[in-house]
Amino acid sequence: MRLSLLVVFFSINSIISQENKVTKYKEDQIYFNFNFDFQLKSLKGYQQNGFSRSFNLGLLKDISLNNSGNKALAIGFGYGYSRLVNNLDVNQNLTFSIDSDSELRNKLSYHSIHFPIELRLRTSSIENYVFWRVYLGYKLSYNFSTKYKPFFGRKTLLKNYVSDFSHILSLSLGFNTWNIRFETGLSPIIKVLSKSNSYNNNFFISSVGLVFYLL
Repeated sequence: MRLSLLVVFFSINSIISQENKVTKYKEDQIYFNFNFDFQLKSLKGYQQNGFSRSFNLGLLKDISLNNSGNKALAIGFGYGYSRLVNNLDVNQNLTFSIDSDSELRNKLSYHSIHFPIELRLRTSSIENYVFWRVYLGYKLSYNFSTKYKPFFGRKTLLKNYVSDFSHILSLSLGFNTWNIRFETGLSPIIKVLSKSNSYNNNFFISSVGLVFYLL
């Protein structure tokens, strides 16, 4: 009799454990997004002329924080490309200056490796693949391969002009396929030299765009 009770007990415990494992699932482990980039803080004489944009894609490991899976933490890595169109000129001392001709369409581009982390809140379940999501995130970016193309002139490769590392906060929210993404930089991406030859580090890049998640 005792043996039968033990068998029943362990069988029920095994079933409950399996059910708990099943309820934990993963969502949104591949992402890609397109952004419109802009300089958030005011710089005297600065003009954004054209469509400054960025593109990002990557992988995220989704880690459930509860059995229902609607709260999760995600960590991962990704790749990004950014292109800014404005009236900034290159100086010889690893800085930029604002050109007096506000109509210039000079182009500054660079590549990035991202290391994102997200706190994820969603209305999903193991059976429901159509849900609302709100993801709060931070990412550390390593920037490299900076190129500058003046409105008149050839494209050149710049070294040490763009900050090697940048810190970014993000918010992604939406329903099902369509999700809006907001990002704002916590650290200046480049150094802009004012007319008094002093650094103005207020060049922070923010962006708004669409993000798509898979798997």
